Amino acid sequence: MRIRPAATTLALLALVAGLAAAALTPSSAAASTKPCWEQVIDDWLDNGTIDGHYKASCYQQALKRVPEDLRDYSNITDAISAALSDSLRGSGTGSSTPGGGNGSGSGSGSGKSDPNGGPPRKTQAAPPQSIYSQGINHLGTTKASSIPIPLLVLAALGALLLLSAGGLAASKRIKAHRPAPPR
Repeated sequence: MRIRPAATTLALLALVAGLAAAALTPSSAAASTKPCWEQVIDDWLDNGTIDGHYKASCYQQALKRVPEDLRDYSNITDAISAALSDSLRGSGTGSSTPGGGNGSGSGSGSGKSDPNGGPPRKTQAAPPQSIYSQGINHLGTTKASSIPIPLLVLAALGALLLLSAGGLAASKRIKAHRPAPPR
């Protein structure tokens, strides 16, 4: 029994599409067992700030493992360093503060003053994200372990080329099997 070439082409295209879909779907088992340094980087990639509280060792490992492009073109190392110093000072958790004290001070209780005793600091909000950044975030490629966008574009172009080649081959076969018009 001989399989028709068109059926073979269709089977190969279905296999490629299935592999691409399997590669793009995130696995929940891999997401739950991320090392803490990767969680720190993912936290920064989420919105440009580190919102969570992690161990100091996680920050130190994240600083060592920041991808080169992020190190060169963003402020991720500054953000991780600031979060590391906050965790070492204990100001991020609220559970411990250095220096102790006898508890006989007078304060307003607002909690927004500078740890060095200065006036309250104003916090600067992050600028709104552009439409492009929002679109990239909705694609789900903002995690450290996700597939980069250029790779997705190349995969899409490769699939398009395969489809066009399959279409050309199919049209040639169809034309070859048509009976010649009478003369």
